[in-house]
Amino acid sequence: MKKKVIEASCVLLLMFFSFFYTNEAVKLVRKTDPIMKKIEKASQEREEKATNAIIEENQLTPGYNGKKVNIEQSFQKMKQYGEYNEDLLVFEEIKPSVSMDEYYDKYISSGNTLKEKIALVFEVNENDKVEEIVTALNKSNARGTFFVDGKWLEANINEVKKLLEEDHEVEVLSYEKAYQPILFQNALDVLNSVSNKRSEYCYARYDNKEVIDLCESKKMHTIIPTIHVSTHPFASLKSKVEKGSIIGFEINKEVKEQMGVITNYLRSKGYVLSRLDSLLNEARDEK
Repeated sequence: MKKKVIEASCVLLLMFFSFFYTNEAVKLVRKTDPIMKKIEKASQEREEKATNAIIEENQLTPGYNGKKVNIEQSFQKMKQYGEYNEDLLVFEEIKPSVSMDEYYDKYISSGNTLKEKIALVFEVNENDKVEEIVTALNKSNARGTFFVDGKWLEANINEVKKLLEEDHEVEVLSYEKAYQPILFQNALDVLNSVSNKRSEYCYARYDNKEVIDLCESKKMHTIIPTIHVSTHPFASLKSKVEKGSIIGFEINKEVKEQMGVITNYLRSKGYVLSRLDSLLNEARDEK
């Protein structure tokens, strides 16, 4: 019996060492493979560090993911291809060690300037009409974010659905210009049921403790626009806009009339007119 145990132990040891040396041999062969050598070199050259979110007092600017080469996936793709090909490099993103999603008690008034984007944000109160704004945005292939009052939301469900279908973004502004928790939550529930996604942002023109406390409790970020626009909209933003800007518009006659000129001007300057969630997302733009 003892002899059989010893023999079995020896067999297991032989199997273990055989597996170990085979595995080490495979690693050695892979490490000396010309394709692997080039991938590892590219990995060192192409890695980009993540940019941490910036926190200054009560203000927060989102970070930006870094990237690195996924060596294993890149190697598998190129071995099937038969040779090294830079176009087959597989990248994965590196998250910042300090991320915006760790902080809901700060105001965001700008996106990361590493992105060539700005966001057009519209305050929609109970009696506002948005059709002209939407038409101008769509004509310029621009996307907007509409913060809508709860009363407007309830009365314009079909309009909300149309905005979402046309790839615009809708968030809750207030409920009859107030921030009572129960009514605000009811408006969020209505919107979330229509959009099939969780609301992410609140909106304030200035430092507003009532808004940020309510939204922090719901793990939503509070936005204060980089530029607030009411009268003389084109002139008031023309010299101020830069990468990462969040431009907040009131809905009025001047804004409606000048929206086409504004979007065309901003696009001519090379800006991508994106939704707020795209501007503030810390993920990289390239796919």
